[in-house]
Amino acid sequence: KEEKQAESFRKMLIAMAKDIRVVLVKLCDRLHNMRTLNFLSEEKQRRIAEETKDIYAPLANRLGIHWLKSELEDYCLMYLRPELYKIIRDNFDKTAAEREKYIAEASKEIVKKLEESGVSASVKGRAKHFYSIWQKMEKDNLQFDEIHDLLGFRIIVPTVRACYEALGIIHAAYKPVPNRFKDYIAMPKP
Repeated sequence: KEEKQAESFRKMLIAMAKDIRVVLVKLCDRLHNMRTLNFLSEEKQRRIAEETKDIYAPLANRLGIHWLKSELEDYCLMYLRPELYKIIRDNFDKTAAEREKYIAEASKEIVKKLEESGVSASVKGRAKHFYSIWQKMEKDNLQFDEIHDLLGFRIIVPTVRACYEALGIIHAAYKPVPNRFKDYIAMPKP
């Protein structure tokens, strides 16, 4: 079984070198599989979810398809740690309307502050996905209600200089939490 799986990955990597569309089809197929995993035995669910977590989600991430990575990882959590998935989902469901309202209002406020300073930007807010919440809970040994960064905002500007200018405006308006700021402008994530 492992040899067959290794051969399948080898073929995919060779095909990927020739045509990236092969990998995109494979990722879409895996997403469909994860969406319909509930029809398989628990053992197969866990095996496929582990494989997805270890291979397909990181591959989607490296290709810059973050929405796909997030969805794959959330399905992995649902099948690998169902009890934690349920806790996170239930807590999120309780605050969904409130969260969406806050994201909309905060996005408008951020745009306003930037425009007042002459910075043109697009702002998008989003809730963290379940898998990244779980990772934070595990890494920092926290309960769900102890996590304070359940939301994130992405500010898109045309230049690196504008990035730092926007960062300065945001830090002036909203004080950063000490020892928690990471400069992804100078040191971007891979």
